[in-house]
Amino acid sequence: MSSSYTTRAGDTFEAIARRQYGDERFALNIAQANPGASEPLFAGTTLTIPSLPSLPRDKNLQAFGSNENEVAVLIGGQRFRFWSDVRLTRSVDAMDTLGFSAPFEADAPGFRETFEPFSYKPLVVTVGGDPLFTGTLVGITPEVGDKQRTINVSGYSLPGVLNDCTPPASSYPVEFNSVNLQSIAEQLCRPFGISVEFTDNLGPVFERVAVGPGNTVLSFLSDLARQRALVVSSTPEGALLFQQSVESGSPVAVLREDSSPVLSVSPSFSPQQYFSHVTGLEPVLLGTEGSQYTVKNPHLVGVTRPVTFKAKDTQGGDVKTSVEAKLGRMFGNMVAYSVSVNTWRDAQGALWAPNTTVKLLAPGAMVYESYEFIIRSIRFRRSDNKEKAVLDLVLPGSFSGKVPEVLPWAG
Repeated sequence: MSSSYTTRAGDTFEAIARRQYGDERFALNIAQANPGASEPLFAGTTLTIPSLPSLPRDKNLQAFGSNENEVAVLIGGQRFRFWSDVRLTRSVDAMDTLGFSAPFEADAPGFRETFEPFSYKPLVVTVGGDPLFTGTLVGITPEVGDKQRTINVSGYSLPGVLNDCTPPASSYPVEFNSVNLQSIAEQLCRPFGISVEFTDNLGPVFERVAVGPGNTVLSFLSDLARQRALVVSSTPEGALLFQQSVESGSPVAVLREDSSPVLSVSPSFSPQQYFSHVTGLEPVLLGTEGSQYTVKNPHLVGVTRPVTFKAKDTQGGDVKTSVEAKLGRMFGNMVAYSVSVNTWRDAQGALWAPNTTVKLLAPGAMVYESYEFIIRSIRFRRSDNKEKAVLDLVLPGSFSGKVPEVLPWAG
């Protein structure tokens, strides 16, 4: 969690870093987190002191549960017990989000301070004492009706700020030469106090990439991750996570449309996102000829629906990786299944998690034989002691670039 500091006479970024972190080497963290501030620093200036990504999160931002299903919501480190409905979405290839509703009690002690607009307070949700969401309070909307007043609150995981913001002005020009993805991500996340985790191979270095003015940090990093067949998401502890997509073989549950815990199955088809050929073009550099690479969709025969794109920031063999990633995203966009279940936990008793797989048999939704899907996201909801989860499922290969051997309706 970031904090603030009021400068004193004679302060420098190094002196403040030594005082706040115990090490002057982190002076750049403070400088980058305060665009427009420069030395000499004038006494009385309020500076933001970002958290160090390398430090563990404050354990006080967790709440111990009396049972494994107890849901606790903490705002600014204090438990808030008066929520009436909580909605949490965990995703792969996107940041986690949270929403909840509560009675609007403007005269209750501490209410105005807790729900101060534009305060960006720390927001944590635990289940049974374990963190499920670590993020930031963003939206606060009061709603006044004839019979009741309600406050609706929304937030996103700690890395969600990267989707809103560009690198600070003090960082420009933001260029990277012959640097791997982890080094790029750590440098861009440093001013925000966001930690970075990688679970898989980083892939080759990027020869030369740059963040242009107006480009948000997350869009830039997500684009680079796709070129390395990685997906970006957030951990329950609030770190920015880079990982490969899970493949088939270890489903956490076997589901049937007519059996518990399944309540409903709804497919969504996007035929305009489906193509016969995907081609990537390497950027043409002075004195060189750009290469290209094409992959044919084996599941679309006798139809011509090509798409061509520029594989940015790639060289040589990287074009192939970019095209395969693009093809996988096509299969991820062409169809999705929403499966509503009456539990927050899978067959092993663990909370449903993105980037795991389930087997589904749902002839009424054109899944004619048991088919293994990737869980792209889970929408958890609890209200009046009733819990429900919606699993958003996509085809295998959606994030890895591998073409599914069969399609759900081809059985």
